[in-house]
Amino acid sequence: MLEDYPVSLYYPDSRLSTVLWLRPAYCLYEQWTREDLDPSQASRETATIEVEVKPEGHNHTYKIGRKFPIPYCGPMTEEPLITKDLAYEVGPTLVCLHENCTKAVLPGRGYSARYLLYNQIQTLLAATNWSRPFHTRGLPISFRSMDVAFGGLSGGLVAVIVLLSITVFLLLGAAWLIVAGWQQ
Repeated sequence: MLEDYPVSLYYPDSRLSTVLWLRPAYCLYEQWTREDLDPSQASRETATIEVEVKPEGHNHTYKIGRKFPIPYCGPMTEEPLITKDLAYEVGPTLVCLHENCTKAVLPGRGYSARYLLYNQIQTLLAATNWSRPFHTRGLPISFRSMDVAFGGLSGGLVAVIVLLSITVFLLLGAAWLIVAGWQQ
């Protein structure tokens, strides 16, 4: 069974160069059981969610190295406040589906994700559609490529700095003379 469920980032800017943080699959189990899934096939306590990931432009599918418990779905809210402990971390490495290899999550690349529901005997019961691609950030600017050379100051800025320095020196000197004159 394939479900239309909005796979999204943990928060709008939860992208690093080699990690993406995805929002937990809140209320997805309830949606599956409302539509087609028989709850006797997988109870909330024994079912798990796996996250599959597909790099943009490739047909290979990978997964996050762990399965997640079904997140809480409260009666008052569809999505409770998210804590980072519950978010699904995509990267820095992904695992091949048959767990015989790993692949690095690379900077500046797009990755689509989907959620799969498994019961306690690891039978696939349902899956979401693939998300739109989420892009990791590009590499930060290398500190070696930064221009740290002295760019020089304009003549006007030098004149202002000199005048301010002289003024501060004169004010401090006058204050010292006044204090010294009062002590005598």
